[in-house]
Amino acid sequence: MKIWLVMLLLLSSCSSQKKQKDFQESLDRPGESTQEAQVKAPEKLLEKFEVVVIEAPPAAAPSQKKMPQSGVIKKKNNKQIIRLPLPVMQETPVGKLPKDYPAEMLALNAKAENVWKTYKSNHFVDEKTFLDIHYLGMTVGKIMVTNRGKKLINGREVWHFHSRFKSAPFYSNIYELDDTVDTYVTTDQFISTRFSLIQRESKQDVDDLQLHDRDQMKSFWFYKQKKADGTLKNKEKNGFIPYFSIDPFSLLFFFQGLPMKDGDIYHIPVINKGKMLMLKAEIEGREEIDTAIQDNQKAIRVHATTKYTGETLKDGDLYFWFSDDKYRKLLKAQAKIKIGSVTADIAEDK
Repeated sequence: MKIWLVMLLLLSSCSSQKKQKDFQESLDRPGESTQEAQVKAPEKLLEKFEVVVIEAPPAAAPSQKKMPQSGVIKKKNNKQIIRLPLPVMQETPVGKLPKDYPAEMLALNAKAENVWKTYKSNHFVDEKTFLDIHYLGMTVGKIMVTNRGKKLINGREVWHFHSRFKSAPFYSNIYELDDTVDTYVTTDQFISTRFSLIQRESKQDVDDLQLHDRDQMKSFWFYKQKKADGTLKNKEKNGFIPYFSIDPFSLLFFFQGLPMKDGDIYHIPVINKGKMLMLKAEIEGREEIDTAIQDNQKAIRVHATTKYTGETLKDGDLYFWFSDDKYRKLLKAQAKIKIGSVTADIAEDK
């Protein structure tokens, strides 16, 4: 598991500062990265996990009676607006379990709950981080990571985290990559609800949608691939999950809310493609690193390893460096591979 780093392996570099700036801005152009994965899935399940926009009500005039706290719900088609009270978040994590729910999931959930008890919300709306991807000494692409604020899914308030990554312009004639990730996690407990991946590449045309249903304690994965001859290949899979679990992308934001004390070890269930794997993250310590935005920047180094069915995955360890301040921004990430390593380095933050 390389999360999103290895998606940008065999690409090349930008040719000038102007092109680099234009390239960076292209990651955040309005309308270009708003669509999410379109797959064949049961209509009732899609309705349950529909993303609804929250708009704050207008401020009351001084002479008017103060309006009670409420939200304005705007459907995606912009045809209906309803004013509702904001939802009361669930307090009891696990309700009635399915009869065939595995005992091992209960054990994993108990272990994960100890990690979630240390989490405190620490997220900033509209924060954006741009990272350059490096491989074999070349800048091979760029990633934008951002927090798009709060939405509603199935009556629960969620954070909307978004990322877009593209291959460098110089190499696009050889291999073009333009991928988008959107994930939604509950604001009260930080558990994953919906994950969408769109891959538009020279050799990949994929829509990947994952819905995590805590009522059934299952994850549902739907996959659509458009082949070169125009035919479609569809896949789907479902599997049991622990209540306390997240997807690979939201993991980056989860670290923002953890204590991150030297020596801390976190065992985190990660859901991907209808399966569940365990990630072990160890806070190795503090150090200073040079970045494009600051020399000698104080950073927290995290060493992460993943395990599935008791075996360490072949694709190696992951390292993350987060800013050692209240923002806990991702400064650097590194994934070891068969030949060298892939590195993401912060280029700009807003």
